[in-house]
Amino acid sequence: MGLCGKTKSNTPLRRKLVVVGDGNCGKSSLMNVFTKGIFPQVYEPTVFENYVHEITVDGQEVEFGLWDTAGQEEYDRLRTLSYENTHIVLLCFSVDNRVSLDNILERWLPEISDHCPRAKLMLLALKCDLRDEEPTENGATEPVMYDEGVAMARQVSAVRYLECSAKHNRGVREVFEQAARVAILAQKDVQSAEDHHRQQQSHYPINYLPQPIPHKPVTACSK
Repeated sequence: MGLCGKTKSNTPLRRKLVVVGDGNCGKSSLMNVFTKGIFPQVYEPTVFENYVHEITVDGQEVEFGLWDTAGQEEYDRLRTLSYENTHIVLLCFSVDNRVSLDNILERWLPEISDHCPRAKLMLLALKCDLRDEEPTENGATEPVMYDEGVAMARQVSAVRYLECSAKHNRGVREVFEQAARVAILAQKDVQSAEDHHRQQQSHYPINYLPQPIPHKPVTACSK
């Protein structure tokens, strides 16, 4: 196709995405459902897990290196090794655990700011199906509602706020489609900055190249 035509990119955009959040908030279930289509029936704490998975959005293929991390404090030092060269961070909390939402601001944002300050942040509410269930324990807290999640997303300057249920596979793919779009937009921003820099290095700015001298005088009536 010609230089001015548009076509699907044959080269995947490779990006690293790290998933963080409190232990047992649903991170590993999210990853299993997205990459394998399987919802684990038994909770097994994750120490460290990574996957490579491709997704295509808007004609662009994105190859994600997906890193699932342990939320328990005893793995703090090991988890920080996962942050190198991270492009996107999914900050996760569970709608049935308000402490996990509070920890987004109190624990996870400071850690991310220290180790990968340039990464794009997305806030993700997990286990949203639990909003539809009646509390089974006395004194159970009310679930975190959508507006509260949006407010937290604004507070941490997240570029997206999404909700999903891995158990029912609702909204799972959309999470990673949106992550892919974030990656694509970020790449376009980088490319625009590089193009601008090259313009500044040029003798003539690209948008202001000298016009060719006309072969004959141009009058007001010329067309």
